[in-house]
Amino acid sequence: MRLTDKKQFVAVFLAFTAILILNALIYMPFISDDALISMRYSRRLASGNGLTWTEGPRVEGYSNLLWVLLTAAGVCIGIDGVVTVRLLGILSMIGVIFSILFTYRRNSRGVCIVVLLFAVLSAPIAVWTIGGLEQPLVAFLLALSIPLTWRIIDHREADAGLFLTSSIPLAFLCITRPDGVLFTFAAVLVLLFSGHGRKSFLLAVLPALFILFQLGFRLSYYGDYLPNTARIKIHPSAHYIFCGMKYILRGGFVLFPLSLFSFAATIIAIRKKHTRTLLPAAMALLWIIYLILIGGDNFPAYRHFVPLIVLFTCISIEELRQIKVRRVFSTVMMVAAALLLFIILQLTDSRIRTAREERWEWDGQVIGLVLKEAFAEKEPLLAVTAAGTLPYWSELPSLDMLGLNDRYLAMNQGENKREGLPGHNICNPDYILEKKPDIISFNAAGEPIGFALAEDLSASEEFRKLYRQINIRGTRPYTHQGLLWFNTESPLIGIEKTADSIVIPAYFFNMYEHTVMHTQNGIPGVTIAAGMRAGIVLTNISNADEWIPGEQPDQFAVTLQAVGDSLIIELNTEDTEPVFIETVVLKQIGAGV
Repeated sequence: MRLTDKKQFVAVFLAFTAILILNALIYMPFISDDALISMRYSRRLASGNGLTWTEGPRVEGYSNLLWVLLTAAGVCIGIDGVVTVRLLGILSMIGVIFSILFTYRRNSRGVCIVVLLFAVLSAPIAVWTIGGLEQPLVAFLLALSIPLTWRIIDHREADAGLFLTSSIPLAFLCITRPDGVLFTFAAVLVLLFSGHGRKSFLLAVLPALFILFQLGFRLSYYGDYLPNTARIKIHPSAHYIFCGMKYILRGGFVLFPLSLFSFAATIIAIRKKHTRTLLPAAMALLWIIYLILIGGDNFPAYRHFVPLIVLFTCISIEELRQIKVRRVFSTVMMVAAALLLFIILQLTDSRIRTAREERWEWDGQVIGLVLKEAFAEKEPLLAVTAAGTLPYWSELPSLDMLGLNDRYLAMNQGENKREGLPGHNICNPDYILEKKPDIISFNAAGEPIGFALAEDLSASEEFRKLYRQINIRGTRPYTHQGLLWFNTESPLIGIEKTADSIVIPAYFFNMYEHTVMHTQNGIPGVTIAAGMRAGIVLTNISNADEWIPGEQPDQFAVTLQAVGDSLIIELNTEDTEPVFIETVVLKQIGAGV
């Protein structure tokens, strides 16, 4: 089959685009928490707050500059951030399809279509097309750079202009991800091997300039020569190498037989010195070694295999297209069986299934919007372990307790680092408590489990003294309930104590599980109905038996009981209609009541 006919080319292109989109829809509405981190940088940039994650010292907590800038451009023209990253992902992957089909339009003989079908049906491609991170852009730039570099390989006397033109997508790769330089390095090595001599280094001129430009920007704007993400995540060790090898083996198994095709094709290319095939093969090899050294990845659906799938596709097409098929029926049956096995592996893998089931980022949207509505004017400091969802939706000043967006934690890891997932193993509860955040969230408003930091912090005596667990519920865009910890001594959202009065925000009345904080007309509080009670125990109250309720609305009653230096306060109502309570005021006897 040849795709030189325009109508035929367009028909095949549209068919593959439809397959890609339908496959991606299976995983909607998945969005990565890290995508929301990048989107927060983009939105703050578009709003005039610079390339920052929060107020205070600037920190480069992203590793996808070009993606952040493109997202910011979409936000600037009025497109929602989530819609922007999804559009960028879809357009990038459509660009991959177009580039591969266009490259093999004259000599595909069906091989291109068959191999490309495996690629667009793969879960990593589908998930990360709509997952919100930069992998589709990496894939697109790779799909552009490989055919352009092949032009150099195919022309021994290629001029400098061709080298520079071919290096453009490689240069953009370097600022899409810092590790994108690996693809330039691999391309230069292959050109040297193919006999292009010193001219091969012309391919690295633009990438080097782009890298130097970003380095200069990083030094002048962030005051560091490394991105904060690299300081937190990249610490090669025997443990991480073992994790990285598991990641590669597991991802390769899930992509069987596409991974097997590419491995076999690489062996053939090495034996026969097929330089065109060796280009994507060298890129894939360097990328795999890099993934092993950094410990792989913990995101759903093997996101770092997205560029590998593009490379596997190019490797397989390059070698398989040279094979003459004599038994058409047998070949078709083998391909059908391989495709069926491929689809089954995609549907049954647990990491891929996670992408179909993971929705906690959207639960964070519900809680984040409550925080925004309740506290936007007061701007309390929100400390999080998941640095995307709650900070993005709430737009509150934030503290990243795992250090990706915090310079101090990144620069002072030392004894505060535990064995665990890269980027999730910082444990410095003393630093967090020293910052005295107004609100603390574990696991996007969940239980304090899963991280050493969460467990150590929640076990701290100072934490238990200062912070109260608050049940919080939102109803937009759907109903969800979560857990947050509020600082009782916060000057912004805490309990106000003076010599003769105590003002208690009603959300601290959390003695009973049915009491939940929510908002009414933008005001935070709790609602009680007849037969329900809300309560709180205040400790270290001097002359606890000398406190009485201040003036309160008639709809609810306040009862107090002194026990030593503690004060038990309960709220109840006999109204037939539920009563929303914002604050409760106590006065000391003789203080003008």
